[in-house]
Amino acid sequence: MSIFDLIEALIKLGLPMVAISWLMFSWLYSSGEIDREADRKAVKLRLKKMKNTFENKEAHSAGYVYDKWMWFGSGFYGLAALWTFSVIEISDFLSFIFSFPGFSVLFEDGVIGFFISVALGQLGNLISAFIWFSYWPADSRLLWLLVAYLGYWCGVELARRKVELPLNVWRDKY
Repeated sequence: MSIFDLIEALIKLGLPMVAISWLMFSWLYSSGEIDREADRKAVKLRLKKMKNTFENKEAHSAGYVYDKWMWFGSGFYGLAALWTFSVIEISDFLSFIFSFPGFSVLFEDGVIGFFISVALGQLGNLISAFIWFSYWPADSRLLWLLVAYLGYWCGVELARRKVELPLNVWRDKY
């Protein structure tokens, strides 16, 4: 484990977790779903209740990212799994676009074989996302886990304290 592992973990997992948790919890605090004065234990209990409500509803209309977060488990684990799934899907998509094998390779096993291959790939990506901690580098897994959790709680605290991006200041300045 080196300083470069820490920097890589911060860039690839820590900062995205700060941003995603800040966005999600800013929305939850603003909508009144969670009280800004609640402590961590109360927030955790409220997330658990929201997860149970989500599972009992048939139609989910809170938003695509919120629905996926709840589907992956809500809380820290759900956001980490959602981010990992996004990274896997985006990298697979970019790999497909920039290394397009050609239609003859895609359909060499037939159309049904192609769809089975895509479905199995999606299943593999979902499994990798659910066990997200195994997706990131194994030689410093504990570091990645700690960076992810620290990023998550930094985002939650920033949202709780109503920290917002100074977009108006930047817009006026430039």
